[in-house]
Amino acid sequence: MTERTEPSLGRYFGERQSNPQAGADSRVVGASFDGASNFSMVNPQFQAATNIQNNYHTWNTNNISDIRKWLKAPDPSTNFVASCDKRTPGTGQWIFSDPQFVEWREATSGMLWIQGKVGSGKTFLSAAIIENLQANQAFLCCYYYFDNRDNSHTKTNARGLLQSLLLQMATRDETVHPALHELYRKSNHGLMEPTIAGLSATLEVVSKDLSPVYLVLDAMDECSEAIDVLKHLAHLKENLCIAVTSRYLAETVDDASWYIHLDDTESFRQDVAKYLKDKFSHRKLQPELLNEIVDHLNESAQGQFRWVDCQVTVLQRCKTSKAVREALNKLPKTLAETYTLAIERMNESTLLMWLIYAIEPLSVAQVTEILAVDLDDQIFDSEMRSLELENGTYEILDSTLITVDVKKVVKFAHNSVKEFLTQTHAEVNIRKVFEVNEHLAHSMICQTCLIYLLQFNKEGMLPKKVDMFKKSFPLGLYAAKHWPSHMKSLGDDIVKHKPANDLAMSLLKDRSQLMFGWKRFSRRGAYQPALDSRRIQGQLYCMAGLNMERIAEQLLGENLVDVNCKGGEDGNPLQLACRRGHWDFVQLLLNHKADVNAQGGLHGTALQAASYDGKKDIVQLLLGHNARVNAKGGGEYGNALQAASWVGKNDIVQLLLEHNADVKAQGGKYGNALQAASSQGNMDIVQLLLVHKADVNIQGGYYGNALYAASSEGNKNIVQLLLEHNANINAQQGEYGNALQAASCKGEKDIVQLLLEYKADVNAQGGYYGNALQAAAWRGNKDIVQLLLEHKADVNAQGGEYGNALQAASCEGNEDIVQLLLEHKADVNAQEGYYGNPLHTASSERNKNIVQLLLKHNADVNAKGGKYGSALQAASCKGEKDIVQVLLEHNADVNAKGGELGNALQAASWRGNKGLFGNTSLDFVGILPGIATI
Repeated sequence: MTERTEPSLGRYFGERQSNPQAGADSRVVGASFDGASNFSMVNPQFQAATNIQNNYHTWNTNNISDIRKWLKAPDPSTNFVASCDKRTPGTGQWIFSDPQFVEWREATSGMLWIQGKVGSGKTFLSAAIIENLQANQAFLCCYYYFDNRDNSHTKTNARGLLQSLLLQMATRDETVHPALHELYRKSNHGLMEPTIAGLSATLEVVSKDLSPVYLVLDAMDECSEAIDVLKHLAHLKENLCIAVTSRYLAETVDDASWYIHLDDTESFRQDVAKYLKDKFSHRKLQPELLNEIVDHLNESAQGQFRWVDCQVTVLQRCKTSKAVREALNKLPKTLAETYTLAIERMNESTLLMWLIYAIEPLSVAQVTEILAVDLDDQIFDSEMRSLELENGTYEILDSTLITVDVKKVVKFAHNSVKEFLTQTHAEVNIRKVFEVNEHLAHSMICQTCLIYLLQFNKEGMLPKKVDMFKKSFPLGLYAAKHWPSHMKSLGDDIVKHKPANDLAMSLLKDRSQLMFGWKRFSRRGAYQPALDSRRIQGQLYCMAGLNMERIAEQLLGENLVDVNCKGGEDGNPLQLACRRGHWDFVQLLLNHKADVNAQGGLHGTALQAASYDGKKDIVQLLLGHNARVNAKGGGEYGNALQAASWVGKNDIVQLLLEHNADVKAQGGKYGNALQAASSQGNMDIVQLLLVHKADVNIQGGYYGNALYAASSEGNKNIVQLLLEHNANINAQQGEYGNALQAASCKGEKDIVQLLLEYKADVNAQGGYYGNALQAAAWRGNKDIVQLLLEHKADVNAQGGEYGNALQAASCEGNEDIVQLLLEHKADVNAQEGYYGNPLHTASSERNKNIVQLLLKHNADVNAKGGKYGSALQAASCKGEKDIVQVLLEHNADVNAKGGELGNALQAASWRGNKGLFGNTSLDFVGILPGIATI
């Protein structure tokens, strides 16, 4: 491999990190516009291709819509569609005959790295590759576009990539891969965000099942965590064929097996020619003039398709051949010059500020509202709305700088525009026409938002329907949600930014704004057409949540607010500030005599709120202001010690204990601190609490006791520790009755083994499943069933939801466990539970193999009982023709009466299962000639 002189990702991101002034949008000065040197490709290495495995039959159909919402995956299709719409047909086709691409395409794994300078057409090339791969139905093609133009930054990090790839790979045909479903379950069924490690590990499992999968990643240089992404991809390269485009080289030679370098090649020139001929096809230019345009732009492009694209806009405005030739001779030589001229032409440079610093992408409708705000007169004038934008014509937006995507989102036309505007060297070129100043931009945006909100200050101003509000005031949600963030970006001394500060004070002083205005549609970003006046939060509470200390200080200083005002989910401003971790705001409130021990709210007290959220410095601050450490202020966790124990904050637990927290205090969801720590696997805290004489057998709370909690949640080391401290191993508590049944139900074999070694009663009765054996049989864990049987579990013990272990296993289709239980003399005809007996259960739950197995072991085919009266009636009701046939072959009585539906024939008719008994009618009880009688 020859040495390359192009910048690598490692150098690029290392230089960014070494410059503390460089934000997420910054780049190495000049890097975007420097040319890249030539590059020698590696030799071919062919590998055989395999077909994709479409084994979706084991995938879960539950929760798919919930899982999609939980993943919150960025949508790369907007980038793909925009590229396809703009790409000239026939361009980029040269890559499919490139030896490097051919080798990669025929391989079953590995990475192809496509490197090219800024604007070299990498995104169009990615679209061509994706279209080519998606045309082949033999494998799955996924893709992702890193995009730094999106100020939400969801398309610039590793999390967004992993979320999107999981959504593409692990949700197929309205089903969910088991690994993704398990990650969803472990994330508290979608209540918690998945970790990066969890996403990556799940993606690795999924990719192995689907291999080979082709993955196209565009603009790796726009990823803020490119090095981390490459580490994740390193685990996937054995399962995926990955193609990456970037303006930089891969970090190491090992990262990529194939390289393609884009430059001013003959292929590039041919694509430029195709593009230009397409763009000018409607003009019917003389061939000589068209050739002049093609030759001139090709000679000047220096391998930058983006530069060519920008010049087309200028040339298309020319009305005569002479004007075209004059324009050709005056075209800017670089992208930097091109963008400078475009900015000079643009009337609304404030929009560029918005696009750089807006927190969320802006729609055309929102831009229309922004341009109708007069900052000088501080008014919103609906008559200033742009008719061009409202009518869907975008001439007001210079296409060299700004574009509108398929979802009518306004964004920079290319990432290089944003880079140009934010780079230090660019300011020298454009400062005469456009001042790039972050504080100025945030002040301007904040003022625009506040002016927009101040119009909502009287009853009846806002519509009563959500959709009407969004249509009438498209900037409303953004303004209400984000004005505080833009104000905080002004720094600590916001008083210096007088226009923004005065507007904020006007908004907050006006009580009608809380009643009729911005608080109606700022809560969680949703508009509330009607708001109960009793739930109106005070100004100070709002400021505590937003951490706007300087504004709050002015409100308190002018005695405009009550420091102990009540209301809101957290009860008062102090508790809210503690929960959000706003130390300075907490200090401000305490300095103004806030009641440190006030009761109420989500966490009961400020101390519990700070302890739960792990804010040790705030806990110390509260204790220093005489917060009562053992206050039982309610809340989910009862007291501060339990909250800190549950969340796993060792230092806070230690601090609370040093301040004489009662280690045995009862209350809250988990009853006591020891149970809370045991349930969450916080080993160090469990040890600490035991050293401080926590009662290992104290009862109460969600799990009943600490041993049960640790066993249920699979925390073996804590189970061991509690047993060594004389925990009552057979204590009866909780949903599963005792620790052994809980561990058996959850499939925790090691804990089951440990509990049995400590002489747990293997046949203890109680709980949802009646006993441990039934729980394990239901769970489908054969190893635990075997272990329990070896320790003399009663195979025929009665009780629980399913009556006995055999019926539980039959219900869940655990055939191997049914076989094992029968080998240990399980009573195949035991009568108990919802279904009556195992044969009824298996017939009802459509488990044909288990039906046959039970009959082989002499199950009574005509035994009565349970919901359906007989096995035949159960199978008939469920429409299981194969099972009905099996039961009839074993002399099932078709006329047997009983159950909810009377007999099998009525059950089949009720369900509309025509054909189960020959002439059965869909609408009426039919007749089975020679067999059934009515």
